[in-house]
Amino acid sequence: MRSWFLRSSSALIVLLAGCASAEHVRERPVDQAIREGVAFLLGAQNRDGSWGHAGDTSGFDVYAPIPGSHHAFKVATTALCVMALGEVGGVEAQGAHRRGIEYLVTHEDVRRQDPWTLYNVWAHMFAVQALAVEYRRTRDERTAEAARAHIRSLERCETMYGGWHYYDFAIGTQRPASSGTSFGTGAAVVALQEAKAAGITVPGGLLSRALRILVGCRKPDGSYVYDLEWRYWPMHLVNRGKGSLGRAQAPNCALWMSGGAISESDLKAGLDRMFRERKFLECGRKRQFPHEAYYYTSGYYYYYGHYYAARIIAELGPEDRARYGSQLLAGILPFQEPDGSWWDYRMFGYHKPYGTALALMAVALTMPRGRE
Repeated sequence: MRSWFLRSSSALIVLLAGCASAEHVRERPVDQAIREGVAFLLGAQNRDGSWGHAGDTSGFDVYAPIPGSHHAFKVATTALCVMALGEVGGVEAQGAHRRGIEYLVTHEDVRRQDPWTLYNVWAHMFAVQALAVEYRRTRDERTAEAARAHIRSLERCETMYGGWHYYDFAIGTQRPASSGTSFGTGAAVVALQEAKAAGITVPGGLLSRALRILVGCRKPDGSYVYDLEWRYWPMHLVNRGKGSLGRAQAPNCALWMSGGAISESDLKAGLDRMFRERKFLECGRKRQFPHEAYYYTSGYYYYYGHYYAARIIAELGPEDRARYGSQLLAGILPFQEPDGSWWDYRMFGYHKPYGTALALMAVALTMPRGRE
């Protein structure tokens, strides 16, 4: 989240930041970790088929004007949980998965809360991805039509430069005047590419403008500036390689899926940097405030970054998948909670479902191909 203190190189809160304790709750074999993660999601599902809720506030949650912010958080969280259960849930999760899909199909009208807050972009992009994956599996036209509705909403929320940002604090115009973030736009491109692969029409201009944002945010060293506006401050701490670790994987994945502007060696370099410098991601994990850790890292980049890193790993050859997969698992399995969940940033009642979903999908993507 870009905020006023990101602009200030003298932000005192960064001087107070320290690493979150690298606690190992208890070791689990991969199969057991998956089973316990799935069991957590099954137990956490709401009666209406969704996941997450607005309660259980810490008092320090992200800025979230009501009610639209929570509508968006719930749809986005539900989409991630649906994808995770579809990937690793097994027979016992089929009912929960169907209820989650039904919730997404009937809740596509997630709106911008106010002129400045566009959390609905997260709901739309993850819903497009979840519904596209489901459409490929079932060919149920209801899921395709719901995905198209979310794509139309993404069109309305596109910034004036292309791509997507979840704030427009500068002006608050109907067409957002902010510039697209590298990581959010990357995630949206991944979702839109999934829709294309499923046979769902995606406006070409929407993708080409988003890809232009990603290329514009990419620095020569392979890191990414926070959003396109930040290209004028490329060496600010937030834009350096160590600050970009969790954000870089989504745009790398998006550019690779789109067939240009990035090579396999670039993907590997991004993974190498992430795993080599992962302690800076871990510093932000479970911190109380966004961007308070070194290099302005936030907790919510942790499993997000690992998920898109896992998608990249799945594209590599067998030797690279084994090598990088073991490194990825080393950053996920030790941090599973006693209740089977994973979480990286406390946020109302959404953090455990979304963290668990991202972690489960990352683990599943790194499993040997023979198990898929």
